Formats: sequence, structure tokens, C-alpha cells
Amino acid sequence: MRQLALFALFLSLFCVPAMAREERVETLKNQIEGFLENQKSIAAKNGCTLVTKGAITVEKADGYHALTLPHITYTDSRGVRSEIGMVAVNATQDESDNWKISLALPSPIHSYSADGKEIFKTQLGTQTANGLWNEKLGHFVSMDAKFENMRLEDLVNGNTITISTMDFSSLLKEQTAKAALSNITLAGNMIAQIALPSVAMSTNLSDRAGKTALTKDEIKSRAGNSEHYDFYNVFAFLFGAPERVETVITGLDTAAAQLQGGMLTAAPNDRGKYLSAILGVGALSALGKPVAGNETAKSYDLTFTKDGNITLNGSDINNLTKSAAK
Repeated sequence: MRQLALFALFLSLFCVPAMAREERVETLKNQIEGFLENQKSIAAKNGCTLVTKGAITVEKADGYHALTLPHITYTDSRGVRSEIGMVAVNATQDESDNWKISLALPSPIHSYSADGKEIFKTQLGTQTANGLWNEKLGHFVSMDAKFENMRLEDLVNGNTITISTMDFSSLLKEQTAKAALSNITLAGNMIAQIALPSVAMSTNLSDRAGKTALTKDEIKSRAGNSEHYDFYNVFAFLFGAPERVETVITGLDTAAAQLQGGMLTAAPNDRGKYLSAILGVGALSALGKPVAGNETAKSYDLTFTKDGNITLNGSDINNLTKSAAK
């Protein structure tokens, strides 16, 4: 009997952690479901729709769990529908409240007008994305992602934006998130090629941890600022809400000169587009602050206010874009 009791105790040392692991992956699955439901409600408040088809699937692999999110379709307030597809997630739990996460985003992403015509295509290129998800926060506490050779195609006007590399990193412990884009070019049928060497952004993040792992319903009902664009609410949900983003853009004056040169040889019907672009780039450059040691760079404070406004060095972005469009 003693041997049987010892054998049962020995088995329990393995079975109890195994049960705990399965409970934890169910918690992670529920939190991701809550995130999707939350984004559906925020999108609806913004006149958009986010539709999922299917359910999150979980497969146990060697040392980790493979989760596949349902097919995601996002339609913005203009009726442009983007078929995002299914996101793949590999998750490995640690001994605390964290999951080591690796993501694979679908590519390309096709976008269609209201009448069903494909108008935009986003190719993410080579990608790596790894992060640490905290159950008590219900979002990432750190993230490192890199995309190489991104290509954004405007299929209506024949314009293409290419980005050589885009690096993103966040570390909630240090209250920072950073993103850097390099070698950005815009070229197409109706506009001469323009280039920006780099765009760098950094922001502070807020820690909103609870005492226990957040439930699906708690995440689903997490408040979002419906006055802001959806990209802000996604960022705020996953990484914490940024209120102020420091941005440094290199090469704006050169880009303005390239646009001016292109306007001289552009067809008469295309010169209005050049003029709007020149005014927009010129206004952006004029708002920038000089950067010590780099004469080609301008710095900006990008602020997201609680009432939904976005300001750039104190100037309302909406007014800036409206002025450039006139």
C-alpha cells in the first residue's frame, strides 16, 4: 500500500502541473477571444466592422501551444474591406504569469472597394514577431517585431510605397515602445519617386496590471476611446495607451524638392495631386523642430488627447490635412 501511495504521489507531481498548463492555455485563449470581441465593439463605434469567421483553435505541440485565430475581415467607415486572414500564434508558458509568444501575420492582405474591386494590397515581406504576454495585464509587456521589404500597393492610382525595414519594440517595464522605418520610397504612375531615409517613433506606456489573470469578459468590456482611429485602440489594447509619441523624420525637405521637380514634368491633370502633396509635406516640415547634429531631421510631439484629437507639435492634424487638401 505504501508503494501505491508513493506511486500516486509521484504521478500527482506530473499531473497537477499538466492540468495547470491546460487551464492556463484556456485563459490565454479566452483573453485573445476577449481582445477580438473588444475590437469589434470599438470598430462599430467608429462606423467600421470587424468580422471573424470560425473559432480560435488550439493544438498542443512539443513544448508549446499553437493557436490559430479565426479569419478576420475588417471594413472601414468608407466601405473598404480588408481580408486580413488568420493569424498564427505559438505560445510557450513560463513559471509566472507570462506567455512567450511568436506571431505570424497573413501576407499579402487584399483590400476591396464597396463594389468588390481590389484597390490595395499590403505585402509584409519577411517578418519576425516575438513578445511576452502577461495574463494579469491581458496584453503584451514586451514585443520585438521586424518586417523587411514591405510593399504597399495602391492599385487604383498605380502608386507603390516600399519600406526596406520596419522595427518595432516595446518594454512595459521601462514604459517605452519604439518603432523605426528605414528607406521609405513612394513611386507610381502619377507621382515621381520620393524617398525618406527614416522615421523613428518612441512613446511611454502605462502599466494596468490586475491582481489575477483577466477574464474574457473583463477584456471584452475594456474601455476604448472610440474617438480615436482604430489603429490607436489596437495599440492601446495590446501594449498600453500612448498619449504622446516622439517622432523624428529624416529627409522631408528632400522629399519636398523631389515633388516639386516631379510637378514640373507632370501631366496637367496630375499637377493638383502634386500640389496637395507639396503643401502637405511643406506644412509638416515647417512644424518640425530641429534635431541637434542632424540638419536633415525634424522632430515632432504627436499627442493623442482624451477627446479624440491628435496634435502635432501643438497643431491639430485634422486642420493640417484639410489645409493641404485645399
